[in-house]
Amino acid sequence: MKNNSNYLNVMLETASAEFGSALEMLAACKTSVKDTFAFGYFEHSKDEYNHTKTFLSILSKAARMMPADIARKYRFNSISLFSKGYLSKNGYLIETMKLKDFIAYVYTNELLAKESFEGILKLVKNNYEDTNAIKNIMNDELRHHGFAKEHFLKYYPKLQPWQLKYYKAKETAKNRFRRIYDFNLKLLGKLLNPLYILLGYFGVQIISLINTSNLSRTGRNLMDLKSNSIL
Repeated sequence: MKNNSNYLNVMLETASAEFGSALEMLAACKTSVKDTFAFGYFEHSKDEYNHTKTFLSILSKAARMMPADIARKYRFNSISLFSKGYLSKNGYLIETMKLKDFIAYVYTNELLAKESFEGILKLVKNNYEDTNAIKNIMNDELRHHGFAKEHFLKYYPKLQPWQLKYYKAKETAKNRFRRIYDFNLKLLGKLLNPLYILLGYFGVQIISLINTSNLSRTGRNLMDLKSNSIL
């Protein structure tokens, strides 16, 4: 059961990451001043949306084989992209980063994504259809990486190899921190949930002791009561 839950979590997190990338690329498309840039970002965004659809499909098939109470924990929610760190409340990356840094982000993350998909392939190795779908996604990621590299060489020819290694190390660290944050968030939820239930129980007990049968409501306008009143 633990392995099955991990499988659902991997598919959910990957779908969330792909959806976040799709929105980032769409934002870059909308802000592009060159038609060629806009077209490239749009095609990239479309690919990422399709990748999201693929992983959500795999997630859905796997969830149907799980008990409902477990599968319910792995529902996709676009709002969670902020809490998971796939989107920033401060704005899209194209709005908060220099163009060179943004291209570097695409350059490194597409390569990192391809590497992570190699691990996912091992999870779906017994399913021919899912294996082919993920291999196609990996080809897309390599293509995106190639386009970003081509852009780099054309517009930033003085960029040194060590700088690209720095970008990759930075994004790798961020990905690891995101996984640690997600783990700690789930652990904190498990620790605090019993406390929430206990507080709720005592709250109900206290409210049940309040006797409202002797309160006079005749001729009173309930709209005049204080907004924080429970009576």
